[in-house]
Amino acid sequence: MIAELQSIDFSRLENPRHLPNGDINSACPACREIGKDTRRDNLRIYPSGAYHCIAFQDDAEHRKHIFALIGIKGQRIHDPAKDHQWRQRRASEQREAHKQALRESARKHRAEIINNFPWHFADAWEDSPQRIDCDLVASDPRHFLFTLFPPDTTLWTGKVHESGKTEHATQWKTCADWTRAPHLIGPMTTPAIWQSGIFSRSAGNVIAAPYTVLDFDGFDGVSPKTPQETETHIAASLALIRWLREKFHWQLAAIIHTGNKSLHAWFHTPSLEVLDSLKITAPSLGIDAGLIGRPEHPCRLPGQLHEKTSKTSRVLWLQYHSVDPDLPGKSSNTTSIIVGTAELEAGPSDAP
Repeated sequence: MIAELQSIDFSRLENPRHLPNGDINSACPACREIGKDTRRDNLRIYPSGAYHCIAFQDDAEHRKHIFALIGIKGQRIHDPAKDHQWRQRRASEQREAHKQALRESARKHRAEIINNFPWHFADAWEDSPQRIDCDLVASDPRHFLFTLFPPDTTLWTGKVHESGKTEHATQWKTCADWTRAPHLIGPMTTPAIWQSGIFSRSAGNVIAAPYTVLDFDGFDGVSPKTPQETETHIAASLALIRWLREKFHWQLAAIIHTGNKSLHAWFHTPSLEVLDSLKITAPSLGIDAGLIGRPEHPCRLPGQLHEKTSKTSRVLWLQYHSVDPDLPGKSSNTTSIIVGTAELEAGPSDAP
C-alpha cells in the first residue's frame, strides 16, 4: 500500500545527531521558537520517517507546528514488519518516558515530603507498638525474628558469604530453633521464608517474602559522611517512612538503625504492582532500588556490631508479635508510589 508520508526535511535540522539504533535526535524547532529545548535534543526522528517531540509527546498541535516549520511531503510503501517494530519501540520509549517523569517528580518533591511529614527519632521510638525500653526488644535478634515470623517457618541467618556450600546448610533453621539458639545467630538475616533442607540463598529457594526491607542509603547516590549529615539523613528517612505509611498505606513491621549511617524499614510486602512503582521512584527517594523485590538479599539483625563503626544495630520501632505475617499481595490496601500534589499534604492519620 502506498501512503502519503509527512516527514522532516533533514537539511533544516538544528544540531542533528545519529543514534546507534538508527534514530536521529535534533533540536525541536517548535520548542526553540518559544525559547525551550536549550539542550537542542527534543526532536526524535525514526528510520520510518515518523517523528515526535519528547517534551510534547501527545500534543497534536505541537507536532503540526513542527511539520509547518521543517516538514516535507512524499510517498512511501507500507512495510508491516517495520511498522510493527516502530510501534514496539515507540511504546517502549513512552514507558521509559513515563518512568523518568515519575523519578523526576519524586526528586522534585522530595524536600517537600520530608518537610511535611516529619517523624523525629524520639517520636518514632515512642510510637513503637512494642516498647523499646529494654535490651530484649532493642537488640535481641531472637526476639526480633520471633516477633516477625511464625515458629515453624525456615529462616536464614549468618554472614553474607555463608551460602552456596553444603556446610552452610546449618544456617537454615526454623524460627523456633533460632530463638532457642544460645549463640551463632546473625549478624544478617533475610525477609524471606525458605524451603527446608537447602544450603543456597538463591531466589529459587524462597517460599514467600512476607516482608520487604527498604534500605535508606543516601540521596542521589551520596552517603552521609559527617555526624551532622548522618543525623539529617536519618531524620529525612523517617519522614519518608511516615509518608509511605500515611499516603500509600504501607504497613510497617520494624525499623532498625544499622549502627552505621542508614535505617532499614521492614514493611509487609505489598502487591507486585505497588513494588514495581516503588522500584521506579526509589533512587529519587534515597532508597536502594536493587534490594526491592529481592527477599534473598541479606539485611542486618539487631544487636550486631557494624564492622565500619563498631556500633551496635538496634531496633527503633517494632510491631506486635505476628502469628501469620502477610504474604505478598495480601496487604491489598497499599497503593502505587506516584508523587503529586495530593501526596505532599500531611493530614490526620493513625500512623505513626
